[in-house]
Amino acid sequence: MAKSAETETKETGKKGFNIQEKIGKLGDDVDSLAKKTGDEASKLAKSINGEIKSLSGEIKSIDVKDEVKSITVKVEKLVDTTGDSAKKLASDIKADIKKLMDKI
Repeated sequence: MAKSAETETKETGKKGFNIQEKIGKLGDDVDSLAKKTGDEASKLAKSINGEIKSLSGEIKSIDVKDEVKSITVKVEKLVDTTGDSAKKLASDIKADIKKLMDKI
């Protein structure tokens, strides 16, 4: 029994690390999205939203689902935003992602 508990801890640790790694990459992607336009922006937004939704699937919490929806709406809005507004929105999205990570 001790072995299975140890294995479970290791797997949970790996899962936590993978989630943190994914969230870090999402922050980088959001910064990149703020600089892109047109089809490139649309494709990147779909990728970001897919990653965020997959994270919420891994976490399986109702509180998180509401936050995920809020973030994905902002990501879609960022596709059509440029300049300083895009930078501010990207910063807001990254802050929301960080809050999501803190809940995890």
